[in-house]
Amino acid sequence: MARRCLNNRADEVGFTLIEVLMALTVFALISSLAYGALDIAGNGFERLAEVRSAQEKSGWAGKQLRSDLRYVTAAPHRTAVKTDTQAVADRIVPIRIQNDNRGSVEFDQLWLLVRESGQQAISQVHYYIDETNGHLMRESRLLLTRERVEPVRWDFGEISSWAVEIWDRDGNHRQDWDFSSQNFVWPKAVAVTMKTGAGSSSERQRFWLLPVLVGSQL
Repeated sequence: MARRCLNNRADEVGFTLIEVLMALTVFALISSLAYGALDIAGNGFERLAEVRSAQEKSGWAGKQLRSDLRYVTAAPHRTAVKTDTQAVADRIVPIRIQNDNRGSVEFDQLWLLVRESGQQAISQVHYYIDETNGHLMRESRLLLTRERVEPVRWDFGEISSWAVEIWDRDGNHRQDWDFSSQNFVWPKAVAVTMKTGAGSSSERQRFWLLPVLVGSQL
């Protein structure tokens, strides 16, 4: 009798096949949900990092624009006999823009004459969108340097639109500002609107209104 009870208990030890399959199914379901949650969280962190990087780069662009406009200047005036290179330099105006409106986006260009820190001569600075990769670029080259000398390039990252306007002395908005050196008029301010991530949930817009201190011939 005692031996029979022991045999019955031995038969009851362990799990049935159905119980094992149910346990595996539940484990697989929990694992799938956990992986999906981690994947979503990982993508969220990556997207957050991308947005933060774009905001930082746009902030750098704004700071550099503000610095360039603070030190914008006219080409140096020389009374001595001018070389061909100097004559060309004298025809370059301190501020020039070129409007390129393409519907909802703009690919404007901005040229400035800037007395950059650490440079012994005036630099010509050029802001534009590189259409090969959609990045905002800043190129800087000394005014009288040879054309074969490569400019210093700064990359402010990918953007969707770059719009530049001039506020004239009467406060009117102008999308054209391209004078000859004899007729150049100093504007009151330069307004820049930059868009990133156009058409997506992360679309952002930055706006800078940068005053221009009236310059004079050096």
